[in-house]
Amino acid sequence: MSYIFPPSRNPAVNPRNRNISPLLRFLALLALAGLLCLAATGCARDLGASTRGWGSVAAANDVVYATTLQGQVYALNDLGADGVSTRWISTLGADRGFHGAYNPPTVGRYLYIAGIDGFLYAFQPPAAGGPVEVVWRKPNIEAEEMTPLVGSPGLDEAGGIVAVGSEDGGLYAYNALTGEELRWSPFRTEPSGEIWSTPVLRNGVAYFGSQNGTVYAVDLTTGAEKWRFETGGAIVARPLIFNNLLIVGSFDRQLYALGLNDGQPRWQHQAANWWWATPVASERTIFAPSMDGKVYALDANGTLLWAYDVGAPIVANPILLERGLVVGTVEGKLAVLRASVSDHGPAQEIASLTVGDAEIKAPLVIARNMSAGIADPPDSVYIGSDDGKVRRIQVRSGINIMWCYDTSENTRCN
Repeated sequence: MSYIFPPSRNPAVNPRNRNISPLLRFLALLALAGLLCLAATGCARDLGASTRGWGSVAAANDVVYATTLQGQVYALNDLGADGVSTRWISTLGADRGFHGAYNPPTVGRYLYIAGIDGFLYAFQPPAAGGPVEVVWRKPNIEAEEMTPLVGSPGLDEAGGIVAVGSEDGGLYAYNALTGEELRWSPFRTEPSGEIWSTPVLRNGVAYFGSQNGTVYAVDLTTGAEKWRFETGGAIVARPLIFNNLLIVGSFDRQLYALGLNDGQPRWQHQAANWWWATPVASERTIFAPSMDGKVYALDANGTLLWAYDVGAPIVANPILLERGLVVGTVEGKLAVLRASVSDHGPAQEIASLTVGDAEIKAPLVIARNMSAGIADPPDSVYIGSDDGKVRRIQVRSGINIMWCYDTSENTRCN
């Protein structure tokens, strides 16, 4: 079954309906995604009706950043085996309607946050005890109808550009330091399609997908379209660059490998459900999770090496550690698959953990091995879940929770 995801055509969830707050519009769109999933394939639970928060996290320099749908941004000190402590908490522009963020912040010179309120924020994390400084917020003027920003900002630090997609069908690009909008911005999708996909910025080009079913490559210098490729369904996943290929999944159940320079299809692989999460890759193998509950291992030519069913839909981006591939499901299961399986051997689940009554929807984030030193291979991941908790999960001989932080209580948790 192919399906082009059309939320804006439903008057009940039209993102341009000025009588509905950005947060409620956003949750309605996520709930619609869950209903469509149930109708089409029978997958378990909805994908976004919870108002407790999607639980998105990012990390840099031993600080974990977490966002909620209640408008808070948390900075946590990762103390490794000694646990976690609160570094600071900010509501950014809560008095001006900031409702938090769906996807994780992007960490660079500043912390870039795509708000559900329709603004892109760049702020300087404070010194100890100091206030959070909003360096810039775009657009400058609040419009009567602000459309939500769903995907994370894409950042090209070398080129000094940050870009983000909007529900209004535009890709907006700014000077990463000053917030000045690039002269060609925005790039408009045609036909207009909401952009939930986080753009990938590489060598002066932005790669992203749209809910109109099209993958775009846009020149960041001129704003010109380099190429486009049309699929049979909406695209919400962040693309993966693997060698000279762009790997991206669609709601038409196909995973596509496109030529990075020309957008021409090299191969495709079909799953039994939508592709929501972004694949991850080793030097030779692509590991692609689907909402059919399976992880597919494919080589550079698209040959299926193995498929493993973890038992529940996967919408969170996985992480590849030395121990194996770490995958989270919407039923709260975290599984470790042996990723060093030889070319055509079967996959093996070597450890698993269920994190209570919580859904893992946001991307997993790698954590370095603090106890053994920075040069050692990472052995942990950070996960956010819709129970409002952030956890550091260690993956060694088994799998265990190193620490837990409850954003609803602003304290450690079990």
